[in-house]
Amino acid sequence: MNKYALKKKIHAYDFAILEFNLYLDTHPHDTNALHKMHQLQTERKELVREYERKYGPYIVKATQVKGNRWCWVDNPWPWEYNKEEDNI
Repeated sequence: MNKYALKKKIHAYDFAILEFNLYLDTHPHDTNALHKMHQLQTERKELVREYERKYGPYIVKATQVKGNRWCWVDNPWPWEYNKEEDNI
């Protein structure tokens, strides 16, 4: 899966998790919905791990330090990406 498709899939999981969260606000005893939300969260974590393994940080965190320097800037900048790699 390329970078664009992987991001799109993560965003779909984010949307579904948010919808389950809103649903559970009004249906707190629906154990099936709660189980499905936990399943989606687990699958999303795996997708983010895959993204980060292939393309670097998905979300910039304060923990991205190598020694005494900030390492997030070591990744390609938005204008440095290869257009062919992002085609669906």
